[in-house]
Amino acid sequence: MARRGVLGNLTDKEVGRTAGFCALLCGPGGTPVWTRHRRAPDLVPRVCGWLEERGFERLWVSDPVLGFGVGAHRYAGEPRPLPSGERMLTFVGYDTFVGYDTLG
Repeated sequence: MARRGVLGNLTDKEVGRTAGFCALLCGPGGTPVWTRHRRAPDLVPRVCGWLEERGFERLWVSDPVLGFGVGAHRYAGEPRPLPSGERMLTFVGYDTFVGYDTLG
């Protein structure tokens, strides 16, 4: 069975956009737990960077040798308003990822 994770159901561009919304959805101490595959290009380090640039502190990220990424970051910033009328993310289907079913 294929493994993708929560952020694996998003295009790379959407992963960055979603990371940006995390700070708008969390109050101080809020902790998103996220998942992402480790196939090339491995975005796990970038996801960590995007969250940390937005005021999150890394609590834990799984070891790359496992082949999948799981992370937890705690929001240390101040609450920010969530803008109305903006799209946070768009989930995509398996057909978007060329050759995905063969990666197992």
